[in-house]
Amino acid sequence: MIGLVVALACTLIVAGLCSIFFKLDLFWYNNLEKPIFLLNGNGFSFFVSIAYISSVLAISRLVQFKHVFPSMLYFCLQGASCVLFVLFFFTLKNILISLVCIAFVLGASVALLFRFLSKEIKIAIEYLPTYVFNFYCFVCVLTIFLKN
Repeated sequence: MIGLVVALACTLIVAGLCSIFFKLDLFWYNNLEKPIFLLNGNGFSFFVSIAYISSVLAISRLVQFKHVFPSMLYFCLQGASCVLFVLFFFTLKNILISLVCIAFVLGASVALLFRFLSKEIKIAIEYLPTYVFNFYCFVCVLTIFLKN
């Protein structure tokens, strides 16, 4: 139960901070050239929800198995980079720094996935949707950067 509470708290903090920094300028966003594989709003929201659930499961299992360090450092880096990505992309409209932020998200995600694969395959499977989402987001932002 403690693992679930910790996991939900971490996820809610990241989601809450992202929502604070989410200031979408529709004119700016609609004028960006975007990849054809970019999901619409509902599809993206669904994918985000799956990634949050995946992270909650992985974090709660880490706490349950007492494998908190260093995995939680990677989760903290991932969460902080997500918040900075939202700030720089949607509020400050800086695609280059956004790309750097999402690269940190992906880097932390890769580190976590490999750590989980080497320690506990069950956590790796639970975390896989978050990794896929982070990889997808990186490819989308990279494509937006290259097209604009």
